[in-house]
Amino acid sequence: MTNFVNQSLSFFPTDVVTQGVDAQRAAYRAMTSHFACSPPSNLVVENSSVEGVPVRRYIPENSSNNLRILFAHGGGWYLGNLDSHDSFCAHLASDCDVEVIAIDYSLAPESPFPAGLDDIERVYQSLVTNSSPAIMLMGDSAGANLMAALSLRLRRKGQTGAYAQCFIYPALSKIGTLASHRAMSDAPLLDLDSLYFCWEQYIQTPNISALEAEELRPLEAQSHEFLPNTMLFAAEFDPLVDDARNYQQALQAANVSVQLCIVRGLVHGSLHGFNVTEEGGILYSKVCDYVRSQLDILVS
Repeated sequence: MTNFVNQSLSFFPTDVVTQGVDAQRAAYRAMTSHFACSPPSNLVVENSSVEGVPVRRYIPENSSNNLRILFAHGGGWYLGNLDSHDSFCAHLASDCDVEVIAIDYSLAPESPFPAGLDDIERVYQSLVTNSSPAIMLMGDSAGANLMAALSLRLRRKGQTGAYAQCFIYPALSKIGTLASHRAMSDAPLLDLDSLYFCWEQYIQTPNISALEAEELRPLEAQSHEFLPNTMLFAAEFDPLVDDARNYQQALQAANVSVQLCIVRGLVHGSLHGFNVTEEGGILYSKVCDYVRSQLDILVS
């Protein structure tokens, strides 16, 4: 894990960070490309669009499973694209024998809240309208935030919710409000200053309504009742670890089925190292285990 952290940091020297969003995006693309691995051979991969939103579909050959995973990538709402999480999505589809649909949602600061969430909602609604198989919402970090917000929005509108949701080190609360935000303020790959920067890109309006606050920070929702069955994964060394803990507690209080797994030794962003670190491999294996468990429930 230390080697993974050092390699990741090598793409973000001080001058890159101070050059702004475009330079950081280029560095992030280089970093994620560095950790990418060879794609599985048993997939059909298609780039297309749904309701004007670019998507990438990973379709296992001859799969008959009645489940699709709708995936939103992390990157602080301003980094990442279909390529940044391509290896993870491809291997997840292959190893679990399920179709994965990754969404290239609009990024901040050019398209701040709620543009990315609106994109994801349009894709989801199209899949539901077209009588798709059961849908699992999945995302890491900012992507997990967007998927949690989507579940709240669908519930508010009285629309069909997802079959399940799986969130990997999610960002769900106002920065500085939970103990781990301060205790892990200098954590590798995601420190407190970086968190503030990400939120500044995403939120461009000074006045936020109560409804917007719920969709920005799902942990603040007045109610967490009737949300999908949920699996949470958190990193031990991550300022967002309490986001997952507190979300678990909120869902439990609302009688929603929820599990939490905190992976020892893991740092934020380790999904990119699922194929090169022991801790990342454990995270990936447990994500696959959860997906397969939901497949077994659907079959039964």
